[in-house]
Amino acid sequence: MKRSLALVLGAAIALGAVQASARQPVAPAAAPADVAAPATPAGKQLGWFLEYLNGKAELGEPAERFSENFLKAVPGEKLKAILASAKATVFKDGATLTQIKPGATDSNLVAVVQGGESLLEVSVATDATGKMEGLFLKPALPPKANMSSWADFDQKLAAVPGQTNFAAYAVTASSDGAFTLKPVHTVHPELCLATGSTFKLYVLGAISEQILAGTAKWDEQMKVMDELKSLPGGVMQNEPAGKEFPLSEFAARMISISDNTATDHLIHRAGRENIEKYSAGFNSCAARGTPFMKTMEMFRIKLSPDKTLAPRFAAADEAGRRAMLAPGGEVAKSEPDLAFAEKWTIPIEIEKIEWFSSANDLCNAMLKLHGFELRPGMEELRRVLRINGGIPFDKKVWPSVAYKGGSEPGVLNLTWLLERNDGALFVVSIGWNDTKASVDTNTMIGLARGMVDLLAKEPK
Repeated sequence: MKRSLALVLGAAIALGAVQASARQPVAPAAAPADVAAPATPAGKQLGWFLEYLNGKAELGEPAERFSENFLKAVPGEKLKAILASAKATVFKDGATLTQIKPGATDSNLVAVVQGGESLLEVSVATDATGKMEGLFLKPALPPKANMSSWADFDQKLAAVPGQTNFAAYAVTASSDGAFTLKPVHTVHPELCLATGSTFKLYVLGAISEQILAGTAKWDEQMKVMDELKSLPGGVMQNEPAGKEFPLSEFAARMISISDNTATDHLIHRAGRENIEKYSAGFNSCAARGTPFMKTMEMFRIKLSPDKTLAPRFAAADEAGRRAMLAPGGEVAKSEPDLAFAEKWTIPIEIEKIEWFSSANDLCNAMLKLHGFELRPGMEELRRVLRINGGIPFDKKVWPSVAYKGGSEPGVLNLTWLLERNDGALFVVSIGWNDTKASVDTNTMIGLARGMVDLLAKEPK
């Protein structure tokens, strides 16, 4: 897409906050072909825009569809030229709606639209009369890294600052149902790194184990509790205390939009010690993340106005940390500095205060969940893991994609379970830590997109 289109339209809007979490910046997932614009003012305007791009509607008089403020910034004749250019270039082969991103309201939404080889985010905002006061287009994900071999991948991965790990395995199942992992390619696969929200795979695993044991149920109702509300990502922190959702909804939000409040409720439901026991069985780095933190505990520590709290927690032994996390302890008494949170770009103790795993560990975590999802009554687990694929995949090549990723300043991880169209199954994890600066998410997503193409060529 032409940069000028995004800049000109972007200058005309003042959208409400419909943003990806700073803790979980991932590219949008590919979605089923039957995605439809919602029947809201913003959704109706999106529907018109798609019809226009597909040659099924005319622009007409801009003042009938765009607000006065919008047209002051982008006069009607200029708007007509911009939209006509977009239709003739980026969308010359038409436009396909692939996703309505979470967080949409009646007057604001962010959609993902396919135009030829380009995937774009289209943000729409409407005023009280239903007219558009915002229309903003931008690339939905960075370009794919150009690579033709694993040697190319290694070279590009080695070029990023900080530390990285990577593991890709082909998965086979024996007659007794046991899985065997065959290495496809690895780079420092046993290196323990901070994972960001990918740790939520362990929470999901512990809950799944309890469901299989009959001590929890997907449809059991849980109440939202004020004391378990966290900071975004996610939206559940906005729900009123006492409102009930099935456990499956907490799980879906935790995995698909990395909802931190949903996560802390599930950690509470599963039990901190039970998650520690579950993850210790196949997480070689578990001791570094013990005790297992809730997300709000991490925010209370790292974003505390008391700048000595994080280094003191980092220096404490396990018993000392548990005391600090206990009710009445220093962490429980701390409140995150929200003004600082909005400007948080510098890594804070990521080598000591985080959730840690190696690439091998996360491949095994995803594989264990795959084993669970094959069991009777675990269809909901399969659904939860596949709501958000992380990056767009060619569904003709990759019909089934399970994903969880995570990040914070200085931390990024992307982990998948991928099923190819010939039935081949792969588990993949890629991690990046930089203790000195925020990592470039776009760089890693570009690498991941190229890596997936290499996997597509791997023999079965």
